[in-house]
Amino acid sequence: MKMSSKTGRKFFFFYGIFFLLTGLLLSYASISTGAFFVGYELVFVSTTVMCFCLAYLYPQFKDNDERTKRIRERGMFYSYFFILSYMIILMPLFQFNIIHLNGYQTVSLLAALTIITVFLSFVVLSKMY
Repeated sequence: MKMSSKTGRKFFFFYGIFFLLTGLLLSYASISTGAFFVGYELVFVSTTVMCFCLAYLYPQFKDNDERTKRIRERGMFYSYFFILSYMIILMPLFQFNIIHLNGYQTVSLLAALTIITVFLSFVVLSKMY
């Protein structure tokens, strides 16, 4: 059973709003307790970006044609280099104690950057192809 373009876009947009509000609530809670940047805040923000990107891309991606496959392939290819760059930048920042993050925060940061990079690259490439 496939969703129509309108239904799919509404679905992803609704969940984008839901994750945005949840992320804002959790960020406010962690800021008010003085423990901001626990890690999960960025994951909620990145999930929000993912949902809004999917809402935009759904009409194009539901067909799963050659263009869609090309966008996904190129998006993953370009995202790989961006993610590698994030890691190369983070390594000296940790080595020289410029930033101080625990393991959970670091993994959350990388996960958020990965999610945002992949889906924004899909949007940019959908404009190009």
